[in-house]
Amino acid sequence: MKATKALFNGEVITVDAQFSVHEAVAIYENHILSVGTNEKILAITDENTEIIDLGGRSLLPGFIDAHAHLELYGTNRLGVNGKDVKDIKELQTRLKKAAESTPSGEWVRGWGYNQNNLAEGRHLTRWDLDEVSTEHPIIVVRTCGHISCVNSKALELAGIDAGKADPPGGKYVRKNGELNGLLLEAAHMEMFLLANYSETEILKGLELASQDYLAAGITSVHDAGGYGPDHIRHLHNAVQLKKVKQRVCALYGSLKDSPEMVEKGLESGMVTGLGDEWFKIGPAKVFIDGSSSGPTAKTREPYTSDPEDSGILYLNQHDLDIILGKANEKGWQITAHAIGDLAVEMMVEAIDTALENHPHSDHRHRIEHAGMTPPDLVEKLKALEIVPIPNPAFVYEFGDGYIKDYGERVHTMFPLKSFVENKIPFAIGSDSPITTFNPLYGIHAAVNRQSKTGNPVGDTEKITVEEAIKAYTWYGAYASYEDHIKGSIEVGKLADLVVLNESILDCEEDRLKDMKVDMTVLDGEILVFKSLKEAVQ
Repeated sequence: MKATKALFNGEVITVDAQFSVHEAVAIYENHILSVGTNEKILAITDENTEIIDLGGRSLLPGFIDAHAHLELYGTNRLGVNGKDVKDIKELQTRLKKAAESTPSGEWVRGWGYNQNNLAEGRHLTRWDLDEVSTEHPIIVVRTCGHISCVNSKALELAGIDAGKADPPGGKYVRKNGELNGLLLEAAHMEMFLLANYSETEILKGLELASQDYLAAGITSVHDAGGYGPDHIRHLHNAVQLKKVKQRVCALYGSLKDSPEMVEKGLESGMVTGLGDEWFKIGPAKVFIDGSSSGPTAKTREPYTSDPEDSGILYLNQHDLDIILGKANEKGWQITAHAIGDLAVEMMVEAIDTALENHPHSDHRHRIEHAGMTPPDLVEKLKALEIVPIPNPAFVYEFGDGYIKDYGERVHTMFPLKSFVENKIPFAIGSDSPITTFNPLYGIHAAVNRQSKTGNPVGDTEKITVEEAIKAYTWYGAYASYEDHIKGSIEVGKLADLVVLNESILDCEEDRLKDMKVDMTVLDGEILVFKSLKEAVQ
């Protein structure tokens, strides 16, 4: 059998059990045919083989983002970007420009602001947004995706006034008894649902997201959810239409009323694993607490930055045990958004209780983020064989805020080295659009443990480049029960690959985030093709 494609003269990082590195790889249609020396691989080519000279570049298994929000990232592309604004006035200017081209009465949407980066050093208020427009409802979502600010028109449309009680798991922020437009957690989720995009817009957003992720070498995504069952339908439709080209594992949950969403899933008769190699149902997912950078994560002790606050809980232990216990009993893989150490502890206890009542071998139950995991909880993760899904890129973008909000607890945040030392399989997720989806930033942050400004953030938890690569490939496949078909470059596995612009193993550690993707191969087809074009023979 002759190869349909051959890539040679490279650094082929297989991520097999020995983490072996070879020179070349052969592909037959959509599977790996052979791995080895240049001589071995070129010997199984002929005039019909597409041959590519890697020129010493790294070839890796396609990156697997184990926690991202494709729909949210994509629809953000349709709104006003506030990630890089320097002050509130600049954001107001961008929003006004969007309002000018938006029919009166329709939503103006923004995203990505971070009060810690604004010159004013504060959140937006409804009065700031009223200066933009009182004819349009306006919503601007904070970078964490758990907090938003809306204008007076939006509050009016939602029927929210100063006398309205806070929703469970959320808060309408007030100043001197008056609503200031800031919405936390469940309060934000309810408003976002009211301001949601149309199905046509969502499909366009998903297509944009897929294109951007492919350019970054991401061939598989564990989608961490949107709003309600319609999100699953939109996502499945986008995969069928090939608007989303990645292989998708869909976590079954919702950013609003996650227990209700899980209940519906259990009643439907579906279960984790339903689907195929392009789209499959993943774990049942609920929310326990808030965000790490808000901060609204639920911690054991009050925040270093605010001794009166320790975060927000969506669920109590009893309700968490009940809903995830039911899912475990019915054969689902289970998971939860858990950032603060108290939330992580609650999820550990829920998994322990579920497995005591209904044991499952090879359950691979997960914890999304596992943001603050001190040694006592690391031990429990190991004992219960739990798979954490950390987000090291958070350290780079939000690290300075972590130091301010959590103090010494940064040494237990995303404790990757502790996971490695305890042989705990962990799969890295970006949580895009909360921070960048670029896997090279995630690898950079895992290896360097520094904030954007160069401050060390829990640097005792640094890991090696090799360990970070494994967490972005093989462990990603393991976390979705797909390590037998992808996650490493081995004979018979799917030909999902990424080529970088240089050797990642020789790259200086402080330059990892500056590396680029030259090629993305998905199902044996080259979908992203940059500077290697001239190398094709």
